[in-house]
Amino acid sequence: MPVHRFTVGQAVRLTNLTALSPKAASTYTVQAPMPLRDNSPQYRLYNEEFKQGRVALERDLEPVLAV
Repeated sequence: MPVHRFTVGQAVRLTNLTALSPKAASTYTVQAPMPLRDNSPQYRLYNEEFKQGRVALERDLEPVLAV
């Protein structure tokens, strides 16, 4: 069974921007892990700057590395 690899508060970037508005944020903070969907962990995400929330599958996310 797959396990969630991202943690609450972690910054992530969407890797699949297909069908998203050009005004949609590309980076988000993980708010909560959610149950598996299509055998992939999913997460509730939020972008504070744009006040945008969404749910995304783990396979569509990558960590944002600190500089």
